[in-house]
Amino acid sequence: MTKTRHQRPRGGPQELGPPRSRGATWALMFTLAGCASHVAKEPAAPPPRAVAPRANHNAAAKPPVDSARPDATRAEALVNDALAKTSRIRELDARGPVHGVSLSRIEMAAHVRASIEHEVPASVVEAEGEVLIALGVAPPTFDYMAAIVSLMSAELAGYYEPSNKSMYLASDLGNAESEATLAHELVHALQDQHYDLGKLLEYRPDESDAQAALHALAEGDATSAMLDSLLLPQGKIATDLSEDLLGLQVRAAAQFSTSSGPIPEILKRSLIAPYVDGIQFVHWLRRHGGWAMVDRAWQSPPASTEQLLHPEKYIAREPPLAVAAPVPLDGTMGQPVYTDVLGEESFRLLFEEWMPRHSALEAAEGWGGDRGAVFREGNRVAVAWRLRCDDRDAATRAMKALLRGIAAQRGDTPSPEGLECAERATVGPLLVSQRGRDIAIVAGPYERRASGPVSAGSCAIAHAWAARILGS
Repeated sequence: MTKTRHQRPRGGPQELGPPRSRGATWALMFTLAGCASHVAKEPAAPPPRAVAPRANHNAAAKPPVDSARPDATRAEALVNDALAKTSRIRELDARGPVHGVSLSRIEMAAHVRASIEHEVPASVVEAEGEVLIALGVAPPTFDYMAAIVSLMSAELAGYYEPSNKSMYLASDLGNAESEATLAHELVHALQDQHYDLGKLLEYRPDESDAQAALHALAEGDATSAMLDSLLLPQGKIATDLSEDLLGLQVRAAAQFSTSSGPIPEILKRSLIAPYVDGIQFVHWLRRHGGWAMVDRAWQSPPASTEQLLHPEKYIAREPPLAVAAPVPLDGTMGQPVYTDVLGEESFRLLFEEWMPRHSALEAAEGWGGDRGAVFREGNRVAVAWRLRCDDRDAATRAMKALLRGIAAQRGDTPSPEGLECAERATVGPLLVSQRGRDIAIVAGPYERRASGPVSAGSCAIAHAWAARILGS
């Protein structure tokens, strides 16, 4: 897996998940490798329907290339040998060298934190944490930065760093782990040499969904080439495998993983999404035009995760619908401190909190556009999102998914304000409201106190706010 930046933790978090990092291989990559060996005899899958810290330009945040380290010679040799093989398999010429550097796991974890702190505004990390808390998918005392660092550094095996063209490998890797790591990460090096991956994935405000699509393209590309490399002795290639079965096994492995500690499930799913969704998109491209078609996708990348998840929409270049940011709760909250677009992939991840994946896919696939905002005035916080679906029927399906979330947070206790609102003692009311093909989601306001958040709103206030948003 790459640390191909911002995984939302999708520099800063993109979408409902960890920041996309530019090329880090974790234990999940070896899970994919294991899946390949177990499903290699499966028949070829039919084509799919016609899925972090960012590049580091701050010297203080990148590990040094230390040629004097005892293991430096081994790392350089491993990288140089693997780069030639990766170039042949991926059908992209290596345009320059890639340095090999060996680091301890502790050094790698420190780099993850430094990357986030240097590459993403602290206000963005804070606001994205508030979104997760306000939506009820993370506990009120959730420490977003700590969760990001824990998740992204858990069993970290290696990563490619665009800023100094170096490949960093964990010093305790065995041969098989090194092979899988290099087969994946060096594809990111080739992407960087040909398409300027580091610059493409730099943090840009209000562009989480577009960057999530780029991240998934990068991960799907690298994962597909890695599987080609691992399947070479069997005379097979990655597109001989069932992406559905690969995705199922990877999600199951992540579900039972405890290495990253008590982290909300939505963050774990966000970590996996670019690999599972990305490989489906890349394999659709490869089946329709080989690696050359993947290269064309880099020259004209998907503009949204909707295009990534539905290749026919990518081919048609169906654009996301423009949605204005929600209006403030009242005159006291002022302008938003953070705005962004979640996208179809993130809404699917959110819906998976409350329903099976297949139902979440159906509920999210009518996404047309969205825009959300975090408001803060002193200690008061409020969050609002406006979702615009393709049509009224699609909005009704999405609304049903959101109502399940409201019911889950209300504990199915009847509410005098109706089924669409949940009163919460800590982070205030959570309400969803539909008008035509538009849906408003409002959470809060709540007050941040030393002892934890306390509600500063009510369902009546939330109803009035949602009506203003949908009427604007």
